[in-house]
Amino acid sequence: MAAVRLREGMAFDGSVMHQHVESYLPAYSRPRFIRIQRAMNITSTFKQMKVKLAEEGFNPKTIQDPLYFLDDEKKTYVAMTEDIFSSICDGRLRL
Repeated sequence: MAAVRLREGMAFDGSVMHQHVESYLPAYSRPRFIRIQRAMNITSTFKQMKVKLAEEGFNPKTIQDPLYFLDDEKKTYVAMTEDIFSSICDGRLRL
């Protein structure tokens, strides 16, 4: 998962992001989930607070931030839904 903050007035475009990660990252390094945050939570030494993000996981019921899933078939990032979440948990959708 990647947690990102967009510039003011910018909108997230899943197909553009897919093209970007496909161009610059090998398949094993591409984030399967992207979480859009309003502000990054950082420590007093300017390090990102990753433990809380990891504990929250990718459940769309518990995360208030916009969350996207990498759909390789559609070649885009799609909004994470409860159906996608349950498909991953049940093993019907493999990561």
